[in-house]
Amino acid sequence: MTDIDVTFFRVFGSIFAGIGSIFVITGIIIGVNTRSFFGKSISTQGTVIDVVKHKSRDSNGRSSTNYYPVIEFTANSGKLVEFEANSGSNPPTYTQGQKVEILYNPQEPESAMINSSADLWVLPAIFTGLGSIFVVIGGISLVKSFLSRR
Repeated sequence: MTDIDVTFFRVFGSIFAGIGSIFVITGIIIGVNTRSFFGKSISTQGTVIDVVKHKSRDSNGRSSTNYYPVIEFTANSGKLVEFEANSGSNPPTYTQGQKVEILYNPQEPESAMINSSADLWVLPAIFTGLGSIFVVIGGISLVKSFLSRR
């Protein structure tokens, strides 16, 4: 392997492993925060009172539509709380009038979330999974560059 190849694999591997490490750490932080939220939260039932349509455009001008449920519930304090879910889908996952289990922190009832694996754990899983793949690819490149020098 030439010096240029070795340099390429070291730079490529370092960049990939570095970016992957950032993704893994981000996924772990999001997961720890989600776990902390889960531990402090109270479970209760809410009702989908509306499904809001959000349109967006990507950098190529393509339009997409997602539907976000708006949920209402009564906190233990007796306060009626309404919130829009953090995630949407197309087609809509929820319908108006549907009962859903939610989690909320009694000190911050407005920070409620739907108690579903998708809403709670998909983001940390994606970050950690993609980051791990990047670390492995970068690590293989780095190992290959160092082994070729022998």
